[in-house]
Amino acid sequence: MNTHNETLGPVLHTSMLPSTADTYFRDTSFFIQNASLPSPDEVRVAAGPLSGLNRPGPVVFPSLNLIVKYGATITIAEGRCLWAIRHLLPTVPVPEVYGWCQDQNETFVYMQLIEGITLEDAWPDLDTEVRYQVCQQLQVIFRDLRQLKQTPDCPFIGK
Repeated sequence: MNTHNETLGPVLHTSMLPSTADTYFRDTSFFIQNASLPSPDEVRVAAGPLSGLNRPGPVVFPSLNLIVKYGATITIAEGRCLWAIRHLLPTVPVPEVYGWCQDQNETFVYMQLIEGITLEDAWPDLDTEVRYQVCQQLQVIFRDLRQLKQTPDCPFIGK
């Protein structure tokens, strides 16, 4: 299957996407060092009590270099989207997805933990030149994302 057209850029066909509810990518960096991902029950225990939150926040496993987004509002589509971008647009920085599963009406997306401060938190302290450089980097990322083509019958990433 052709996944790249030199004149149009990479082409995403929905048939390329992993389609099962429980999917684990054994060829990822996580499984080089670890035999298995934490179970949904282990993730819930690590999350602790929700204490009034509408939905659970991401659960971090620093020793595993792992973050797990989970809950009733998380979808497999989020994991599939990250997986597709990482495979079709390697210049766009997204975390490596290790897998996803569903348990008790909740979806769990397991992915690479990226350490550091968020751009949102860093922005107020950045000087003008650094802000400009960040904007230039984002411009390249969005240009690359716009190169991704999809089959017209079933757009998956955006509309």
